[in-house]
Amino acid sequence: MTWKTRAIAALAAGALATWAGLASAQTVAISTLPPGAINNIQAGVLAKVVQEHTDLQMRLVTFNSPAAIVSAAMSGQSEFAWTSNDEAANALAGVKDYEGKAMPNLRVAFTVFPFRVGAIVRNDSDIKTTADLKGKRIATGWQGFKQGIILWNAMLATAGLSLDDIDGVPTTDLLRAADDFKAGKTDAFTFAVGGPKVAEINSAIDGGIRFLSFDDSAEAQAGMSAIGPEYHVVTLQPNPNWPGIIGPTNVMEYRILLLTSAETPDDLVYKVVKAAYENKEAMVAGHPSFNAFTQEGMATQDSLLQYHPGAIKFFKDMGIWKGN
Repeated sequence: MTWKTRAIAALAAGALATWAGLASAQTVAISTLPPGAINNIQAGVLAKVVQEHTDLQMRLVTFNSPAAIVSAAMSGQSEFAWTSNDEAANALAGVKDYEGKAMPNLRVAFTVFPFRVGAIVRNDSDIKTTADLKGKRIATGWQGFKQGIILWNAMLATAGLSLDDIDGVPTTDLLRAADDFKAGKTDAFTFAVGGPKVAEINSAIDGGIRFLSFDDSAEAQAGMSAIGPEYHVVTLQPNPNWPGIIGPTNVMEYRILLLTSAETPDDLVYKVVKAAYENKEAMVAGHPSFNAFTQEGMATQDSLLQYHPGAIKFFKDMGIWKGN
């Protein structure tokens, strides 16, 4: 056999081994929001880390509705779901959008990090406080994103208002509502701090945009928590990655979770949780929001939500589990 023949044979063997490895790798999915939402980027970062540090192939499946995202993990369309702790709690309990559709098999793989959202206006707008939103044009309806109703009511509650006090403009989902604001059809929109859509709109509007700063008094906090007990007000300082945070700004915070089903194999959940635990640096490189991720925070426990046994085993192995 000549050197050229040996080289060709070696290349062929290598290609075959690579193909065989890919063919044997288990493919799993995370359900999340569509491109344009920060959740989509964050879920993609985790998927990349899992692919690079395990034998799993992980892909994204996208839905406009948080309810559809959670349902996908319960129905087997995806093994995992990237969503919020308020959505997970409602689904588990069968309340609000999940009335009569409780998901008792819902489990938490790990808590990712705090998540911040707010009410956004043009920077040159005369809307300076949440109270100034009374009578203004704000998205309503939210047929494809029912969480939008809850988020708006929680934020408006800091000023004793609700969606009943505004001039409603029908919308379907989060991205459509943002585009309506960009087109001048509404006076305010809601989105996550640091979301790519926020950066897009900030660049498109002369003078940019501004997050309103919520009242953080005990009364305002109580109003917000009455809508969703997982919601609370926190103060953010300006950051180059957060367009619209132009000074100390009070926004609404809750938590992002990686959810799964009780039926997901323990070893699969263990493997995904381990990949995240060991690779914060890679996740931060993928998106700066992962600076808020901590290993200890992965096991943050809620009085209602239950962790998956595979996750609990990993947390116990690492010595960060505080439960039974």
